Amino acid sequence: MELLFIKEKLTGQSFVRTVSENIDDWMVGFAQNENNKENIHLWFDSVINQFLHILDDVEDKEELSVLLFSKYVELKCYWKQLNTQIQYQNFNRGDANPELIIKASLITYILIALEPLIHEEDLNEIQEFLTKPIRELILEESSPENNQNHPEDSQVYLLEQQLHALYYDKEKLFRHLRCNDTKEVVVLIQNMREQVKSLQLEMEDSCVLDGHIRFTGKRKIRIQKT
Repeated sequence: MELLFIKEKLTGQSFVRTVSENIDDWMVGFAQNENNKENIHLWFDSVINQFLHILDDVEDKEELSVLLFSKYVELKCYWKQLNTQIQYQNFNRGDANPELIIKASLITYILIALEPLIHEEDLNEIQEFLTKPIRELILEESSPENNQNHPEDSQVYLLEQQLHALYYDKEKLFRHLRCNDTKEVVVLIQNMREQVKSLQLEMEDSCVLDGHIRFTGKRKIRIQKT
């Protein structure tokens, strides 16, 4: 893999133009000022230049491939972190930090530029690693097929690992829901759904007027002076 080819992918006119247009659209769409725009440009340039400076010191083609692979994994992990944070901000606050949104978008452009330079098999392994829970990966690594020197019988060992995974899931359910029986979990979810539906019916005719909530539905409101 030629270094010049990698640089062209990350510094070519088409790539730079697309990135600039994306930042301009973000600036208008999220009402950002010139200072915010400049800061994003500086951040993005630093991400690109830092990687290119590392590549400049490497001559071996195989090492270039390794660096490309590791950089892709690094950026993919960062992209997932940003998107997770954005999703939680949208859920909890109703909107997300515009800076996080543009950074996630720009990281996507770098990933798209690097993907054609990485073998398809390697991309699939990266995707599997990033999407599978760590617990599953640990179980796979320690399975009898991958550990021939394990002293226990393979079937027994596999069953033990499955049992550990089952207890892990039950403990997680208990921590979050205070129950770990499957029937209890189903009943709990059904009750929660019924409560939500009941609340929706009670509040469906309510509205907000002049900053005060006025209920015209079925819910009875009692006001007590203190």
